Amino acid sequence: MSTGDYDVIVIGGGTAGSRAARTAAARGARTAMINDGELGGLCILRGCMPTKAMLASAHAAYEARHLDRFGVRLEGRVVPDFPAIMERKRRLVRRFQQAKIRGIEAGGYEVIDARGRLTADGAVDLGGGRTLRAGRGVVLAVGSVPSMLPIPGIDDVPVWTSDDVMALEDAPPASLVVQGAGPIGLELAQFFARIGTEVLLVNRSPLLGRCGTAHLGEELRRALEAEENLELAVPAKIARVARDGSAIRFEIEQDGTTRTHRAEAFLMAVGRRPAIDDLGLEQAGVRVDGHAVVHDEHLQTTRPGVYVAGDATGHHEILHIANQEGEVAGHNAAAGRPERTIDYRLLMQVIFTDPPFAKVGQALDEARAAGRDAVEAVVDVGTTGRALTMGAEFGRWSLVAERGSGEILGSAILAPRADEIIHAIAAVMHWRGTVRDILALPWYHPTVSEVVMDLARRLS
Repeated sequence: MSTGDYDVIVIGGGTAGSRAARTAAARGARTAMINDGELGGLCILRGCMPTKAMLASAHAAYEARHLDRFGVRLEGRVVPDFPAIMERKRRLVRRFQQAKIRGIEAGGYEVIDARGRLTADGAVDLGGGRTLRAGRGVVLAVGSVPSMLPIPGIDDVPVWTSDDVMALEDAPPASLVVQGAGPIGLELAQFFARIGTEVLLVNRSPLLGRCGTAHLGEELRRALEAEENLELAVPAKIARVARDGSAIRFEIEQDGTTRTHRAEAFLMAVGRRPAIDDLGLEQAGVRVDGHAVVHDEHLQTTRPGVYVAGDATGHHEILHIANQEGEVAGHNAAAGRPERTIDYRLLMQVIFTDPPFAKVGQALDEARAAGRDAVEAVVDVGTTGRALTMGAEFGRWSLVAERGSGEILGSAILAPRADEIIHAIAAVMHWRGTVRDILALPWYHPTVSEVVMDLARRLS
């Protein structure tokens, strides 16, 4: 039984927040979603969707410049039109945002435009003397903000984040340094390089190392080093930055030496952190560890009845995971008790470079660390039939299975259409399929997908 203004209050109106609110309302809970600012969420406004629109333009320009490898001659120059690319991106974002807002309006919950903060007694302060109470539960789904590295001199130079890139209109920079080789850094580095910007990508660790797939990162490195306008300093460290006239001077430490590099712009792309500052979490008894809200498998925080979902959890900043977390948190808040748990076994990650990278489940070392007797097979996709007909020079695919049972524990793909193919592996894993199941399935020839049969044979 509820004794508050609402049964459930959700703070944050992005992907996780809107899913949590819809889920709670669908369970019959009187629900309010507190959203500060523009509706739509990071993915639509400044993340997944705009970057994919921009990458589509950059990849189209690249393909047009390299038609000769297919026996096609283009007579004339290929000129990326940056203002037109960004206008196309904005037009698509408006379309996606309008669809999102229509879904929110049909969600069966109230939307309140305010900045919500928790109070010591568990209420939600909206400012201006207005306070609301939730009779069953509160969901924190406040999203994230760009992270920054504390590089000496950084306060004295202009620094872009991915949010700033989305706001560009007139022209790209002539030269750019990108710090960070996660999804944001890799995608935007390739985007700018393919539209004509001279790009230096700097990262402290090997490519894809944090995914547990450094051997695929080596293949990605080969692909990126073949790009025009793109130079890698990986692994390396930006030791200092300073103004140099109208440009920026970078001191870069790599392989025991320091070199100087000069560029017009600097993009910090080292990920995002939960936007949990000034939310009253400590006074409300919600513990924070570093930048992450401490929670259990039910997504319940250290204050009973307060749940967390999406980027605010401090891990797995991925839209489909935010949807899953929003549904679990919204269900539990509406139930008034922690009933459902979150399962990350089928966690997927995709980086939309060319070739794209996709991963589901565990890498070899991750599986072994979890106590599984795991084995791995790896195939170079670039040497296979369909890849050769497509002109795909680079690619690598790994499959991880349990020795003996043959259960598929994970897979990582760097290859054309990896972002789509990975779902086939996820489906097999959903049913706890084995290498024998993969070999029993039909795989059409010639396709990139059929490479998985070679992997399965090596593990059977």
